Amino acid sequence: MTKKNAAFQILLLLFLTCGTAFSQTLALKANIGVCACWDAVGLNVYEICGLKVGTLSMILHILCVLVQLAIQRREFQVRKIFQIPYVVVFGMFLNFFYYDMLTFELHSYGMKLLFVILAYIGLGLFLGPLLLLNLVTIPSEAMCIVISGKYEIDYAKVRISLDALCIIVSLILSVSGGVSIKVREGTIIGMLMLGPLEKLSMKIFAPFIEKIKKMK
Repeated sequence: MTKKNAAFQILLLLFLTCGTAFSQTLALKANIGVCACWDAVGLNVYEICGLKVGTLSMILHILCVLVQLAIQRREFQVRKIFQIPYVVVFGMFLNFFYYDMLTFELHSYGMKLLFVILAYIGLGLFLGPLLLLNLVTIPSEAMCIVISGKYEIDYAKVRISLDALCIIVSLILSVSGGVSIKVREGTIIGMLMLGPLEKLSMKIFAPFIEKIKKMK
C-alpha cells in the first residue's frame, strides 16, 4: 500500500465513520428505541447522570480493548491499539451531532418514525463499505471474536449475550432511574432493516472498495 493510497483509505474511513455516527444520531434523536444496545445504555446514563452518549461509548469500547488485551496477552496484536483512537473519534462525532448539531426535539411520532427509518438506511449505507474497507474492527465485535476463540464458544452466542446484557442493564437503569425505556419499536425496526441493508450496501460498494485497495 502506497502512502497516497493509505492516506486516501484513512480519509474514506473518517468519512464513513462520520456518516455512521450521524445516522446513529438520527436514531438517538427519534428516541423510540435504538438498535445498538450500547446506545440504549448510553441514553439511560445521560438522562440519569449527564454523561454524554459518545463519551460512554468511548469508555465501554476502550474497556472492550482492555478485555482483549487481558485475554490474549502476548498474542494481542499491536495494531489492535488503533481501535482506541477510532472509537474516540467516533464518540466525538456522536457527541457533536447529538449535542451540538441536532439540538431540536421531535414531537411528532411520524417524524420520529421517519428519523428511525432514515437512521437505519444511513447505517446500512455507511457500514457496508466500512466493513469492506476493513481498516479497523469495532472493539465490541473484536472482543466477542477473542472470547469466542479463547473459550471455544460460538461467536453468535457471545454477541447475543453481550446485547442481552446491555438490554438488561438498560431496562434496570430505566426502572431504577425513572427514565423512559430505550428498547422499543425502533429497536425492532433496526433489527429487521439493518442486516439486509448492510448486505445490499456491501454488494453495491464491493467493486469500488476493491478498486481503492488496488490503487497505487
